[in-house]
Amino acid sequence: MKVRHWKIGGAILSLVLLALLLLIRPWAEYNPLKLNALFAPDKRIQNFRSMEQVLPYRVVRAATPFEFSRAERPLDIRYTFNGETRRLDEFLERATATGLLVIKDDQIIMERYFHGADATTRHTSWSVAKSFVATLVSIALKEGRIRSLDDPITDYVPDLKGSAYEGVPIRHVLQMSSGVDFDENYVSRHSDISRLFIKVYVLGQRIDRVMHDYGRERPSGEMLHYISVDTQALGMMLQRLYGKSLSAVLEEKLWQPLGMEGDAYWNIDQPSEDGMEMAFCCLNARLRDFAKLGRLYLHQGNWNGIQLLPEGWVAEATTPAGPHLEPGVSPYDYGARGYQYQWWVWEGYQREYFAAGVWGQYVYVSEPDNLIIARTSVDPDFRANLPESIAAFRAIRDALRATPATHPK
Repeated sequence: MKVRHWKIGGAILSLVLLALLLLIRPWAEYNPLKLNALFAPDKRIQNFRSMEQVLPYRVVRAATPFEFSRAERPLDIRYTFNGETRRLDEFLERATATGLLVIKDDQIIMERYFHGADATTRHTSWSVAKSFVATLVSIALKEGRIRSLDDPITDYVPDLKGSAYEGVPIRHVLQMSSGVDFDENYVSRHSDISRLFIKVYVLGQRIDRVMHDYGRERPSGEMLHYISVDTQALGMMLQRLYGKSLSAVLEEKLWQPLGMEGDAYWNIDQPSEDGMEMAFCCLNARLRDFAKLGRLYLHQGNWNGIQLLPEGWVAEATTPAGPHLEPGVSPYDYGARGYQYQWWVWEGYQREYFAAGVWGQYVYVSEPDNLIIARTSVDPDFRANLPESIAAFRAIRDALRATPATHPK
């Protein structure tokens, strides 16, 4: 009898071990073990610049590069924050910055890299990618592929019919006001955003099917509730509108027209021909190339004489269109931030706006100053450091206002 029990127990243990091996797939190029180590303190700096080794990806190819002229000069940036005088250099170190690029009047004023990065490093963007996706939506609108932003997104994405997105206007999805019930808590392993990555990269579910897992929290258009699945829905729409991968759309409509200097990698859900981009994040590119999205907006959607975006899009996309989108109004903890079409604004904004990603990624634009600041970081305290990041960007702005420009080299 004991022998029989031992055999049964051994068989069960073998099945459990087999199931565990199939789940974590240690032999595979992309496996959950790598994903689990993504944010490990001793690995995350390297991981954030080599995401193609952690998650499957698709290449976005560059063509003829556009190069900024240079007029670099030393800037000793000091600013007051929380009643203290602080230095930019100290803050960059504390925030584990990996790159900082300051461009004024199309001239590089400051370009610095840290922790082994350089001008060719592909930094991961996290949610800065959302602003690229919204820009592609504007191009689809300009081309007549979208009739109106007030059309339901399900008119263009039949795969979302029966989901919480059915009947939701594209405009509300752009504004992160879809009303979809989704928990965007990056700290909790039990939040919807954490489980989304588990569903896709551990359980092998396709991202477009995961979109059906969420219900409705409230009617759309009533409240700013920042959720990454809204951008994923926009990515699904773009893929459907153009009949090609999101990476191919980005390459054709932005990456090559803007003269990006390097190929980008966009992480996808499965290592296969039909893999879908993680549209809400995970676009990996050089710092100068991230800054070029800021330049496109700074020039009101015009790139060297060619109007790529609809007339008036930039002002519309970066100005909150309702009280629920203004800074400090949402009951969710966005601090002094407001929102519009996948771009943030900060309290006291005067034609300044920014794209932002977790762990401290930014593309900041100040139109009155003809200024772009791009920064990448690996900052575990990014949320607490967000107000100081804006204070530091504004301090750079103010310092440049106070110093005369030099001729480009």
